[in-house]
Amino acid sequence: MIDLGTMDIRLLEIEFGKLQTDEIIITEERLRHVKERHPEDLHLFEKYGKECISNPDYIIKDLKNTGTVFIVKKLSDTNINMVVRVALETDEQGYKNSIMTFYRLREKNLRKIIFKNKQLYKKE
Repeated sequence: MIDLGTMDIRLLEIEFGKLQTDEIIITEERLRHVKERHPEDLHLFEKYGKECISNPDYIIKDLKNTGTVFIVKKLSDTNINMVVRVALETDEQGYKNSIMTFYRLREKNLRKIIFKNKQLYKKE
């Protein structure tokens, strides 16, 4: 388990209720997933992962998966999307907010995610 710091959970708690923690992690298994499924994006995760958490441009609630959000950071030539399962108060005790996957996201796909889900935050 790799600790990536903390995130501002105030907006998330408005939507999801009390969360167990503001800490965010990625497990070794999920990091392997990123390396295997999105190898061309691994350097972006290493370079911008913490910034994506601390200074996102969008936070979007995933309406298909309980307790899941898309955290998006816009870069000059692409967007990056971090899919995070938040640790709800109703989850087993001791859970932390956990990155499920991380990948580049075209502008067209970002608009589609925003349209099909619930935007919780947009950086002004």
